[in-house]
Amino acid sequence: MFNRNNIPTIPNPFGSGQQQPPPSRRPLQQAPPTYEQKPSRPSGRAMRLRPYQLKEPAFVFGNICAVSPQDFQPNPDGSDLYLLINGFFVISARIKQGFPGGHISMSDPQRTWMQIALTDEIDVQPYDAFAQGASSYLGNMDVEVGFAGKKSTEAPYDQDELAAAFIHNFRNQIFSPGQLLLMDYKGIPLRMIVKTVELVDLSMKAGSDTQGPTPDPRARGILTQETQINYYKDVKTGINIKGSNRRPAANSVVRPDFKFENMGIGGLDTEFAAIFRRAFASRIFPPGLADKLGIQHVRGILLYGPPGTGKTLIARQIGKMLNAREPKVINGPEVLNKYVGQSEENIRKLFADAEKEYKEKGDESGLHIIIFDELDAVCKQRGSGAGGGTGVGDSVVNQLLSKLDGVDQLNNILLIGMTNRKDMIDEDEKQSSILNLAERLRVVKGV
Repeated sequence: MFNRNNIPTIPNPFGSGQQQPPPSRRPLQQAPPTYEQKPSRPSGRAMRLRPYQLKEPAFVFGNICAVSPQDFQPNPDGSDLYLLINGFFVISARIKQGFPGGHISMSDPQRTWMQIALTDEIDVQPYDAFAQGASSYLGNMDVEVGFAGKKSTEAPYDQDELAAAFIHNFRNQIFSPGQLLLMDYKGIPLRMIVKTVELVDLSMKAGSDTQGPTPDPRARGILTQETQINYYKDVKTGINIKGSNRRPAANSVVRPDFKFENMGIGGLDTEFAAIFRRAFASRIFPPGLADKLGIQHVRGILLYGPPGTGKTLIARQIGKMLNAREPKVINGPEVLNKYVGQSEENIRKLFADAEKEYKEKGDESGLHIIIFDELDAVCKQRGSGAGGGTGVGDSVVNQLLSKLDGVDQLNNILLIGMTNRKDMIDEDEKQSSILNLAERLRVVKGV
């Protein structure tokens, strides 16, 4: 029979002079994980998750992905998580109670941006927002906006109000070029595409370099309250964007590092000052303010004088002064062609790029410069018989006037004409609002 009194005494492991710890202070042993709980994953390692379609507006229009508390631990401050998808894309995620484990919710724009299907498995791991250095904040961001569905409006959107709503909805999120997202603004869903970003260092250390705008999708930054957002309209959806009344145009006309001393032309300070004041001063104003005040941009300059006075040199240096595309330089006789209608088509080709960009970006489009040498060869007096019996000279003048000062006039055009025979140019061409400097400003004086 079993007798508990006959059990041999177990030696004390603490020695003869030490007492055993009381039962309440005995070392606790870690309980094995149950089948309902998943073992915690080490931080920084990628895990395999499946996309999940969640139709809650807070996540779809908030540009946030939902994850399960079984897969991720919340941040101590309760903020959203930054996740790296497939080693390239960065998104913001929020832990949602009751969300199925092993999945991550993604909206349709997010899956389109990352080229992920609902049946795919993706690599997901936590992301350090400051892994790319101190320049981890967004200073400027260019965004293309359009209607996301059939619901639309003809009323123009104010850029300042749209930017304030964007920052309110997506503050502290990470954005990169090429990213797609949805935003519900006044009951109308808008589809936005990030075009370029400019990263800055908020520490403002001495000697810190500020990177310019870049379309590189590897450039990522955090959206802050001070981020400046420039909107461009998507012409396919027909959205209307109104210019800002406070900030200057996104595409500055004059280069910020420009100095008149670097032009290499001496003795024409008065002329250059007059050109800048009359032709370019209005383009520095914010587009909304210029539209409110009814300011019409000067779209043409006429340089005239005897040969050898520097007309062509001034036209080329003006192109270097401006923050615009490479000027299109064309000689007047090159426009004329022996085939019927070809001369007019050559005029239309000069304005094709400017028309396309103006339809897409409106007043936010860049400046297109066209330099016309020997303008008198093209714009002769109508009815004078120039061009022979076909009247091609008159039709070329009409085509040029319709492009410059017609119904669909362009504000992103600057035509610089040069001639030494101002008396041969058509009077409507000289006195139109396009070449209104011809009668007021004698840029190059003859000796």
